[in-house]
Amino acid sequence: MGILIAGGVKMAISRREFLKGSAGLTALAAMGDLFFSISDVVAKESMSKIPYAPKEDVLIPSTDTMCVNFCGIRVRRVNGVIRAIYGNPENPQSAGHLCPKGISGLFDTYNPYRLKKPLKRTNPKKGPGEDPKWVEISYEEAFDEITKRLKKIMAENPAKFIWQHGHGKYLIGDQFPKAFCKAFGTPNVVHRTTVCEASRHVSDEITWGNHAFLPDVDNCNYFLNMGANPMEAEQWARWLDRKIIENIERGMKYVVVEPRLSNTAAKAHEWIPIRPATDAVFLLAMANELIKNAQIDEKFLITYTNAPMLVGEDGKFVRKDGRPLIWNNKTNSARPYEGDLEPALSGSYTVDGKACRTAFEVFKESIKDVTPEYASEVTGVPAETIKRIAKEFGEHALIGATVVKEGKVLRHRPVVIHTFRGLSAHEYGVQNNRARQIVMMLVGAFDAVGGMHLHDVYKNPKSMEPSKCEYPPKRVDLQESVYFPHGTHNVAQQVAPTLADPKVHGLQYEPEFMMSYATNRPFSTSDVKKQIEGYQKIYSVTIDTILTELADMSDIVLPDKAYLESWHWSDTRWNLEAKHMAIRQPIVNAYNLRYDAFDILMELAERLGILDKYIEEINKAWKIKLSPNRKYSSEEVVAEIAKGNGTDIEYLKKHGLKAKKLHLEDIYLKGIEAKFKGPGNPKMNFYAENLLITADKVKETVNKYGIKNIRTDNLDVVYSPLPRKEHAFPTPHMEANDYDLYLITYKRMYFNQSDNAMVPVLREIAHDADENFVAINTDTANKKGIKDGEYVYVESRAGKIKIKAKLTEGIRPDTLAISYHYGHWSNSMPAYAKKGANPNWILELYPDRISGMNSFNDTKVKVYKA
Repeated sequence: MGILIAGGVKMAISRREFLKGSAGLTALAAMGDLFFSISDVVAKESMSKIPYAPKEDVLIPSTDTMCVNFCGIRVRRVNGVIRAIYGNPENPQSAGHLCPKGISGLFDTYNPYRLKKPLKRTNPKKGPGEDPKWVEISYEEAFDEITKRLKKIMAENPAKFIWQHGHGKYLIGDQFPKAFCKAFGTPNVVHRTTVCEASRHVSDEITWGNHAFLPDVDNCNYFLNMGANPMEAEQWARWLDRKIIENIERGMKYVVVEPRLSNTAAKAHEWIPIRPATDAVFLLAMANELIKNAQIDEKFLITYTNAPMLVGEDGKFVRKDGRPLIWNNKTNSARPYEGDLEPALSGSYTVDGKACRTAFEVFKESIKDVTPEYASEVTGVPAETIKRIAKEFGEHALIGATVVKEGKVLRHRPVVIHTFRGLSAHEYGVQNNRARQIVMMLVGAFDAVGGMHLHDVYKNPKSMEPSKCEYPPKRVDLQESVYFPHGTHNVAQQVAPTLADPKVHGLQYEPEFMMSYATNRPFSTSDVKKQIEGYQKIYSVTIDTILTELADMSDIVLPDKAYLESWHWSDTRWNLEAKHMAIRQPIVNAYNLRYDAFDILMELAERLGILDKYIEEINKAWKIKLSPNRKYSSEEVVAEIAKGNGTDIEYLKKHGLKAKKLHLEDIYLKGIEAKFKGPGNPKMNFYAENLLITADKVKETVNKYGIKNIRTDNLDVVYSPLPRKEHAFPTPHMEANDYDLYLITYKRMYFNQSDNAMVPVLREIAHDADENFVAINTDTANKKGIKDGEYVYVESRAGKIKIKAKLTEGIRPDTLAISYHYGHWSNSMPAYAKKGANPNWILELYPDRISGMNSFNDTKVKVYKA
């Protein structure tokens, strides 16, 4: 028997009983739909089945953080112990639905392997297989050691301090670490977006001045999904999954283009198995067909985009007094896009004796040989299929149609091309996404009824400008430097390679101290060996709930409270129906921990003598008015943030959130209609001249400083103002000629990034949940003598892993697929968490040079029997 201490209440419970109870909870979940909600009636009925009379039996609203959907939850606490987690129907994102991760969240709190006291490393050797030889220390000793080192760094060069977080951003919120680092004086705050979907964000920012979009699913009639997986794992999965299913039932056509028959593709009308990394050519062939068949919205292109602007022979816009020119058909002359005019969309012209063409004409010429037949050779998709998809997409776009809603005449383009990690996790991820955006612009489907809704358009207009290509880099991750000029979302996987050799990357200092919060970089990024090499070379402190692979390489580890034990102002997910604010509030304190990450930052700020500066930066970030000269609890700060947002904290304690319904104007009229429409306004970058100018700056900087580790022979491809057919050929695909198969990775609904590996109930939820596998096409496996269920080696130029084979018809014959949540190696994790294999050991690292996005899906491999 074990003693589980929760909220001061002792309960005698065996491991078997605990797992049995957890399994029962999951079994209850499984009785509903794939994603389900449990009503208050069911919750109350289950409460009546407690075999003793509870003194306390309450439902406490909060926000889930087992993944990044931030579903609303109601946590059932009985006599100080969490008994169950249900969905909160008041949440407009999840609407009372909850996936198995959310239900299993109580294990995150009661995990017997949780960190309970600060630990100090006594073995200086770091890396897989090395025992840290931890010793328990007091908080006082830990804070003294950390403060001593940080004071020295702050006096010498604050940039030598690095803070990095992953899922921690969504716990306390990254405004607090950013405020702390500003007060400290370091630029080095690094988040994980480049191991998620950064190239999609950067593509959006380059094109329309901000990022994030959602399909208008309720009004959409043709949904083309390029590699997104909303039925399992995506930022808006718990909204999109049910919306897609509801509207398929309404009559919306749903087509999925991806190499693997995912659970999302299984719900589609049609699955089109495309060769990995070739999406840009597929989309450009679609564009070619749309133009050839006159299925384009010329009015949209002229009114909202820079497609009419004149481009000279050097690829730059033709300008007068610094302003780009268009060809005015009314006067048959070139002029700025202002006043009463009739811009030409196509054609070649002469301005001041120099030849030029419209940007749209340049695009047409650039894709004239990207025919469906050529695309078929590259993508493996039949030419007739590409033609049919393009035709269907164009017909469903209803070019020129309008619809009246609430007395407003709105553009009606009920088609969508949606993506997430599928287009993004490539060496040319930004350009892949640019191809998607251009097809959407061709039919005018942005901010139209049934099209793609853009979020806070033109909020960051500087992102539409060329990069300054900073050198020497100021940041350890090389963000926005000459290495990753438009890398506005940090470059998570670059920290370790820079630590391994700062000078080769031009860094003018050598980092000495790294503090990591709820992140596990060595496990979750490509080329694990490079990650380990870098992290072996720096003094490291980790704040986490468990001893992850990164924590296992740290010098001091500080325990964090679980998300059901802390006060947080929660991140949320807006949708096309509502947006909301939400909190997390403590339900229990299972191991009576004294600090969470918020408290640790507040404590360190005071000890370092920067508390007033820290409070000042918090006030700026949140637009609140905390008084200086004292520490605050997270509850106090959450209450102030609520107050600053016009909401009473007591209301949030009672409901967990406060929602605001969106109106027609919010969805259709405040985006491109308000920011880009007509003469005199900025325009969406159909043609990304900013990338071309960035390329010039990269070349100039490389030559000026004699930089040896940046290629300049392919700048015209990398920083092309338009997506090109070359973007379907990432470096490993071109070089690894001795490897016959493509490898892609994917996320499963059971797990979140590297989290949840120790949750036994999730490992038992399905027949294939306990251990991952490599999916191999049955014909391919038969030719190689591989049988279902036997172990094989998957080998790349970076290394090899041993993994179980799963034969399936649901994958291309030239492609393998591995889920990456498995195969932990931390010394402190139980054996069951180490099952399976982590494909990141063998993934080559060729990040997108525009955004810094990790290229998870560009490696070539071979497979053979173990």
